[in-house]
Amino acid sequence: MKKNLVIAIDGPSASGKGTLAKKIAAHFGLAYLNTGAIYRLIAFRVISQTPQQVRGDILLSDEKISELTKNISESDLENEKLFGEDVGAVASVIAKNKKLRAAIFDFQRDFVERGKKEKNGCVLDGRDTTTVICPDADFKFFVTADVEIRAQRRFAQLKIPYEEILAQLKKRDENDLNRVESPLKIAPDAVVIDNGKLSIEEGFRKILGIIQK
Repeated sequence: MKKNLVIAIDGPSASGKGTLAKKIAAHFGLAYLNTGAIYRLIAFRVISQTPQQVRGDILLSDEKISELTKNISESDLENEKLFGEDVGAVASVIAKNKKLRAAIFDFQRDFVERGKKEKNGCVLDGRDTTTVICPDADFKFFVTADVEIRAQRRFAQLKIPYEEILAQLKKRDENDLNRVESPLKIAPDAVVIDNGKLSIEEGFRKILGIIQK
């Protein structure tokens, strides 16, 4: 395997890209970063500091962005509380913020460079890893699935009303696709993986086969 292998995986929420990215990283011994978890961490901090339910546009001053992005560690990104649908909904809103994205960009690029130095490279998954964070990645994938399938998978995980999950995913897709800064899109040189009817192992083998080829 090539030294300093960088693999970038994008796709909508609940498409299975994170599970596949982790398996690929473990298989090759690469560093792994869920870039979306960074926005979830910031969203979690916003919610924790706001007593009422957070809705609509969230205005973040320069000072607030600086405060919210301090002391981000990779261990923070493993907090299970970050992966609820309420946190995801807020993360989708704040991800539109240009200054916030700029503040987080350096953390992500530093992770890539550390992955190259300390391991064989890295795997990143998110919404703009193939287009903005790692446009020079060795391999780019766009993992997707129909929103109904994604909602059903989340329902099986979270056991909250299916219609509620479906509405949240549709709203997040709309936010991700239509934001001005780094919208979710398929990079011209990315391989599209329709993960809707694949098992985890089948999706993993499909991506692995492309990399090893």
